[in-house]
Amino acid sequence: MNVKKWTVVILVFFTTTLVSAQGIKILELRGGYLNPKGTEAGFVFGGSYGVSIDERVDLSLGVSFFHKNYQKESAVADTNYVSGVHETTVMRELEYNTTLLPIFANVNIRIPFQPPVYWYIGGGLSYQFLFNTENNLEKQIKEKRNYRGFGWIARAGIEYTIGSRSSVIMEVFYNNCQVKGNKEKKQGLPVWDEVDVSGLGFLAGLRLEFF
Repeated sequence: MNVKKWTVVILVFFTTTLVSAQGIKILELRGGYLNPKGTEAGFVFGGSYGVSIDERVDLSLGVSFFHKNYQKESAVADTNYVSGVHETTVMRELEYNTTLLPIFANVNIRIPFQPPVYWYIGGGLSYQFLFNTENNLEKQIKEKRNYRGFGWIARAGIEYTIGSRSSVIMEVFYNNCQVKGNKEKKQGLPVWDEVDVSGLGFLAGLRLEFF
């Protein structure tokens, strides 16, 4: 069975488990920083919803949102001294907008340290979308490119309990994925564009429990 089929099987399993499971439900909200190989680094936000199988193991489904905006600007006139200020005329030539949207199924294993502190490790499979928009303002050309692909995520972090059902979490994670787009055939052979969005990231957030 290939990676795609395994991913579908795992996502179905996680969804069925979350819907049918009884007991403690887990909601995690996170924000931080991601440095993908194929684009500029930037902030990432996301969350996950899952179930605590027991006091050690959590299963969850989640989504993250990464966005990066880049603008190329240049001075087109000398600095003038106007009304007591130095004024420079600036022209914006290019603008890029990049959005990465990973959807993932995850397993976390919590390891008690010394109350109220826990360590945890986790990992899971993901399906990731990359949307890129290039706007050449000088030439009045706007292009959009969409990519997608399967990947995996590994994470390790620390959890500090602040209440009976709430904790602060901090983690480091690695996102491994190469998304593909613009698939076609040339001379009978498959051809596509590929972007490596693998990279290291850091997150901090809240873990909330519900019954």
